[in-house]
Amino acid sequence: MTAKHIMLVDDDDDIREIMRLILQSEGYETVDAADGARALELLEHGERPPLILLDMMMPVLSGAEFLRRVKSNAALADIPIVVMSGDTAARTTAQSLGAAGCLAKPVELDTLLEYAHRYADEH
Repeated sequence: MTAKHIMLVDDDDDIREIMRLILQSEGYETVDAADGARALELLEHGERPPLILLDMMMPVLSGAEFLRRVKSNAALADIPIVVMSGDTAARTTAQSLGAAGCLAKPVELDTLLEYAHRYADEH
């Protein structure tokens, strides 16, 4: 996979599809996971995206727990993770867990692409 790929982790199929289409229109490839457990599995099996876009409210393994696990794993801790949430407290939680940023849902297109360019284009 090209270096310009982004992992999308969200339990909402429609949100993942819309974000995938937006990112692909800008030249990015995506790898998707419907929950934190699947995303963690992909990372443990060698997936190394230059950016992860992470929903906070998911079944199986929440975004906060996924973030904790990734940041506590020395082999994965340097991957930038940008949290996406409709919860206004998510920004504080994201910062305290070491996230690279926070996108409020509904996600602003310009802000999404700013994060994509900042993290995925530099690799």
